[in-house]
Amino acid sequence: MKVRSVLLLALVAPLVLQAAEVRLTFPAIGRLMAEQVFTQDGRRYVSGGKDKPCDNAYLERPSAGEWNGQLIVKARFSGRKGLDVLGRCVGLGDAFYLTVAATPLVKRGKLVLSDIRVDTGGKDSFYIRRVRKALADSLEKEFSLDVAGRARELLEEKDPKAGFRRQLSGFEFRQVKVTREAVVLDVNFALTVE
Repeated sequence: MKVRSVLLLALVAPLVLQAAEVRLTFPAIGRLMAEQVFTQDGRRYVSGGKDKPCDNAYLERPSAGEWNGQLIVKARFSGRKGLDVLGRCVGLGDAFYLTVAATPLVKRGKLVLSDIRVDTGGKDSFYIRRVRKALADSLEKEFSLDVAGRARELLEEKDPKAGFRRQLSGFEFRQVKVTREAVVLDVNFALTVE
């Protein structure tokens, strides 16, 4: 009888014990991006920097959403590739809104983007084609949101009135999907309260 009970429990336990779900709403993703990625006066430089006014490119004003199961990030792009001639920038440059479509994945506890496509709303030129390629390459290599670290901060947050300590362990991602309202992460973790 004991063996039968143990076998039944082993079969039913996976159905009862489910992973937790972390839902990152699109406004929250926008705030996380502003906090972790768009950190230079609300901008994310993808080339050059603030100290190179004639040779830089940056994104600003990000907002997130969903389209066809992919994460969509809309932002304003401003870029210039030129030379300073007597105090004026001479060369190529443009400013426009763009949409980045990507598949979110989790690598080493961070939300990263893959299969990136950049749409410039029908605008096209030699410069814009180079911008699209450079952005896709840059975002795939450099963009990440530290979801595991942020979850640790939130769940282990110190509360002097509570009189106990919380510790997160075993934080493991199982799956990522994009819904109409949020990026949903299926996770396993243990929270110890002492």
